[in-house]
Amino acid sequence: MTEHFTAADGARLAYRIVGDGAENIVLVHSLALDGSWFEPLAEQLGAEFRCVIPDVRGHGCSEGQPDQISLARFADDITRLLDHLAVHRASVLGISLGGMVAQAFAARHPQRVNKVVLIATAGSFNDAAREGNAARAQAALAPNGIAAMADATLGRWFGDQPQHDESISALAARAREQYLGSDPQVHAATLLSMTAVGDFQVPPDLPTLVIGGQEDVSTPRTVVEQLAAGIPQARLAFVPGGHLTAFTHPTPVAAMLTEFLAQRDPEVAN
Repeated sequence: MTEHFTAADGARLAYRIVGDGAENIVLVHSLALDGSWFEPLAEQLGAEFRCVIPDVRGHGCSEGQPDQISLARFADDITRLLDHLAVHRASVLGISLGGMVAQAFAARHPQRVNKVVLIATAGSFNDAAREGNAARAQAALAPNGIAAMADATLGRWFGDQPQHDESISALAARAREQYLGSDPQVHAATLLSMTAVGDFQVPPDLPTLVIGGQEDVSTPRTVVEQLAAGIPQARLAFVPGGHLTAFTHPTPVAAMLTEFLAQRDPEVAN
């Protein structure tokens, strides 16, 4: 069930809760999608977890204007959500855009974080990547821009997996429908906001797991490896699937995540 809370600036933001365990983990979704995509993964994490799954502002059922979009604002919204739920600390997992939000959250609010999981995401943008996001943002604002970008975007997200797996084909069709419903201005603002991820560093004392998709053509292995190398003592692993591996292959991701979260610091409490 989708519920709502009020952000610091008055925006009405949506979230879901899956599970009622003692250990809280925030799951942050990718660009143009929403928190509902995490439900299969959340359901596999086990009874000890409570998954807090927001729709980031401007996505899903959350309000958000283009001038309200930034990684810092997304991160602060998570803090507001935890306050709303009376949760002092939680682990945070993010995929793609969500992984950048997770890095910003850990950097801005480290006292609220237990562990960090970063999936199919980057820790910085070089000049070429920055220019690519700027070009996609500009393209989104053109007449019928989102529709014109759909094929290329879905190709980066899913590769050729939909041609070989009916379940992934269904997910790709669902993603296409949701992508086509994106607000072009919010989409463009979000693309530009992502390029600021290098401003946020995960504190070295936070246990961190970095996961890449073995077939990811959007965030390739070298980018994921570079992210992990920049976080002291981060664990690095690769799982089957492409860019949206947490959605297309929730079982191996859930197994890896459960094992990582089980390695608990006895002094850390929610």
